[in-house]
Amino acid sequence: MDILSNIPIYTLLFATLYFEIFLLVTYFEEAKQFTLTPTSPRTPDDYPSVTIMVPAWNEGRTILGTVDSLLALDYPKDKLSIFIIDDGSTDDTLEVAKTFEQNPQVRIFSKSNGGKHTAVNLGIDNSTSELIGCLDADSFVDKKALQEIIPFFDSHEVMAVTPSVQIWNPNNILQRVQATEYMVGEFTRKIFSRLNALYVTPGPFSIYRSEVFKKIGKFAKAYNTEDMEMALRMQANHMKIENAHNALVFTVSPKTIPTLYKQRVRWVSGFLKNAFFNYRHLFFNRKYGNLGVLTMPFAFLSIFTVFFLSALYVKNLFGLIYGKYIEYTALGFHLDFKFSREGFDWFILNLEFRRLIIYILFFCTVFFILMGSRMVVRKFRISRDMIYFLALYGLIAPFWLIRSLYNLVTAKEANWR
Repeated sequence: MDILSNIPIYTLLFATLYFEIFLLVTYFEEAKQFTLTPTSPRTPDDYPSVTIMVPAWNEGRTILGTVDSLLALDYPKDKLSIFIIDDGSTDDTLEVAKTFEQNPQVRIFSKSNGGKHTAVNLGIDNSTSELIGCLDADSFVDKKALQEIIPFFDSHEVMAVTPSVQIWNPNNILQRVQATEYMVGEFTRKIFSRLNALYVTPGPFSIYRSEVFKKIGKFAKAYNTEDMEMALRMQANHMKIENAHNALVFTVSPKTIPTLYKQRVRWVSGFLKNAFFNYRHLFFNRKYGNLGVLTMPFAFLSIFTVFFLSALYVKNLFGLIYGKYIEYTALGFHLDFKFSREGFDWFILNLEFRRLIIYILFFCTVFFILMGSRMVVRKFRISRDMIYFLALYGLIAPFWLIRSLYNLVTAKEANWR
């Protein structure tokens, strides 16, 4: 009976380990693609025209820096247009936006509140550029970001390119946890791009060919995750999405647990609802390649993996603390590192098969963190942010995952803010 009860656990662990090893193998096979950006000589006339839309609702505090970062892009000024679209803000967003109205690169639109997707679609309707992108009004681009993205469009197969989104100026523990999470996310996103299996084109500075919207339509509300739905729609229509890992974009992240919780519930709920209500035909469908066979199923499976590993982590953590408490109260404080005369006593490690798999998963995660750090800061660097991530992420993530599953089952809408 004990064996039967462990079958689901071993199945979950084996599947997760298989997926992580698969990602590692893909990385080593495609290692050159993680250091190179496609390049081709071009003159100013060779650059495609680009429109970047900045949809904004009550972003008066950040929109000035967002637009300034776009104006500072290293890109021919006559080929770059910026649309600021106020979506019925009730603060000073529109007034701040109007400080740019004399700039020939900038156009300002104002509309009644209808949601981000309606603001972006208004920009699409008014754009005549070859490429169209979006930048959230709480994000900022590196001046070389667009230059890093454009060469990918030299391949006519590429219909969209995603950047490397990172945390802007993390200054508390929660933001530092997110900073490491985003670095890991960029590493895995690059691997997914090599597998043609990206399922989200992030709001901060994903760039599309304008023909995408003519062929498959504009953005939909999509449970408040329009960037995820658009990527899934593109994949369902066999449109290729690439990732420019050197194109750095920085976004302001939640500073408190309640705001982070709301954000992640919206993201995970949006993924689950888009996947199951609109794109469940992608699951295990070989017609959609690695996206259908690997990425989508494992993205769903990862929710349950996090539940299990987090529960095991909490159990072991409190077990360790309680054990040390009992030991201290009974014997007094002392240090016991269990070294034998011959050297380290390996019996200190619990090498039971299930835990051995967990140890391997842990070291795979550490490797992902280090590689993500290398991609973002251009070197291997162990920082306290990584320690915060390893120590805390497993404690907080289950809360928004549980709520997201509840939202899926009850069809409850996730709050935007």
